Amino acid sequence: MSTLRTATRLAAVVAAITLAQGCATTSHPASATPAANAQTTPEKTASEAYPTTPPPPGPATDVAFPPIHHDKLANGLQIVVVEDDALPAAYVQLVVRSGQSSDPSDMPGLSNLVAAMLDEGTRHHTSAQLAEAIEFLGADISASADADTTRLVGRSLSEHLGEVLGLMGEMATEPTFSNAELRKLKARELDRLALSDQDPSYLSRRAFYATLYGDHPYAHVDTTPAVVKRVTRHDLTSWHARYFIPNNAYLVVVGKVAPAEVHAAAEQAFGRWQPRLLERHQARTPPERKERSVLIVDRPGSVQSEIRIGNLALRRDDPSWIPLQVANQVLGGDAASRLFMDLRGKRSLTYGAYSAVGPRLDVGPFAAMAAVRTPVTVQAVQAFFDNLDAITTQPVPAPELKAAEQSLSDSFPLRISTPGRIADLVADQTLYHLPDDYWDTYRTRINAVTQAEALAAAKAFIRPDSALIVVVGEAADFADALRAYGPVTVVDTKGHVERRLPAK
Repeated sequence: MSTLRTATRLAAVVAAITLAQGCATTSHPASATPAANAQTTPEKTASEAYPTTPPPPGPATDVAFPPIHHDKLANGLQIVVVEDDALPAAYVQLVVRSGQSSDPSDMPGLSNLVAAMLDEGTRHHTSAQLAEAIEFLGADISASADADTTRLVGRSLSEHLGEVLGLMGEMATEPTFSNAELRKLKARELDRLALSDQDPSYLSRRAFYATLYGDHPYAHVDTTPAVVKRVTRHDLTSWHARYFIPNNAYLVVVGKVAPAEVHAAAEQAFGRWQPRLLERHQARTPPERKERSVLIVDRPGSVQSEIRIGNLALRRDDPSWIPLQVANQVLGGDAASRLFMDLRGKRSLTYGAYSAVGPRLDVGPFAAMAAVRTPVTVQAVQAFFDNLDAITTQPVPAPELKAAEQSLSDSFPLRISTPGRIADLVADQTLYHLPDDYWDTYRTRINAVTQAEALAAAKAFIRPDSALIVVVGEAADFADALRAYGPVTVVDTKGHVERRLPAK
């Protein structure tokens, strides 16, 4: 205690002496030292002494992506491993190369229902027991389906990798598809679909894909109440048996793991999984659009309109993917892009307007979208086309192009900042058959896109003259005016045609 008091008193004395010296210095009148004052340079302001503007960033360099190790089990299951020692954790994805595009044409969403049932019981664990086993390990395991894949995604401490892979193996290869659990799922799905039918964004997306893709499998983004009501356990087991085979899947593991360790754990979990001949669907060509058209989903009483404008663009593995990403970044990639700055910043039509290109194994979509107040719907559609026409006919000014490239390049390190994000990139890289060094050279290729290349990609894959315009809202307020953009079809929220209007 005495030492503390001594230190406190010493600190007080030092502070007092410092304060006294400061007061003595400032108490002398200026006239007492004219010569000294004449030689004194003006004091710098705070902003000069401590600049608030950071120095400009240096040129972006490629990020060294962790090495990718490839392996395969005897049954054909591919294994992709990335060692990352940042955390004592393992992130796992079991990817089956079949998803919504493999659903029967009369049962859209069947793959989603299969995925939803994978954690509802196996031959060795009931649904409750499975949940308890996962929780006991402090792990997470979930399942979902998208356009091209069905995935089981897991996360755990590295020391529990074997147990987690064992549970994922059960879920993938030995699900029971219990009728009791299926009845519960049906009730939940019907409730979810009923709520979704009240969501303008959902209605817009559903109508956009259905019209854009026609009878192509990508036309369906969800199941329907009719399918949910009539789906049976046999439907689920048949789809699962057809596509859940090791020679139609791959396993991605990222984290503090060794390739040999992963191979041994995968062999234990999936080694008994039997390969079979995979039945491939005959590829269907999406419809070709030759003119603009308007589809209005009528929601009487809506105070907002959900607008989505776009066309079919390109496959994910197309060499023009990166130039198109740069052009899209200029157009509507984020809040600094043209659509946002124009429709929100300049015209005050919306809280936000964006555009994006969807990655697909087959041809994916380009879409620009925003939600606006009903009275400005037509004005907003014209604003979209002003920007779509500009990006496809005029080279992007060099400073704007460089800003877009820098935004994409500078944000990339965030995409590999966690093992989970690395697992996502590696899973997609494997799905789309991209080379192992794809992400290593990503930033260099982004920054190398020229004005001519960005314009060429925009011209080739953004087509305003044959775009599909989908608007969800109060049809009576703008249906006639939108005839200026092409023939108009008005449907209700179930997709039933209410009326058709010719183009003006």
